[in-house]
Amino acid sequence: MSSVTNDHLRSNLHREFVESGKREQLVDLLRAKLIESGWRDDLKVYTREKIQSRENTMTVDEIIKEVSPHARATIPDKVKMELLTQISAFIEDTL
Repeated sequence: MSSVTNDHLRSNLHREFVESGKREQLVDLLRAKLIESGWRDDLKVYTREKIQSRENTMTVDEIIKEVSPHARATIPDKVKMELLTQISAFIEDTL
């Protein structure tokens, strides 16, 4: 499949994902699962500790840069798999 065709397919799929409301549904599901798993509370504690351990003040951008790798790495595998399953099902149903 050519790159142009692949880009077009990806664009159409993304548009359908957003317009169907599935994207928003999965964002809500992700948010709920992260709260349910305790990930959100753990990340708050981690972030506070990072900020307090610094001698100087941090900008929001610095905090995000410092915390983001940890945040991504600690998302529970169960949550990732559930979202991937939902996304895969959407793609199969759409194609």
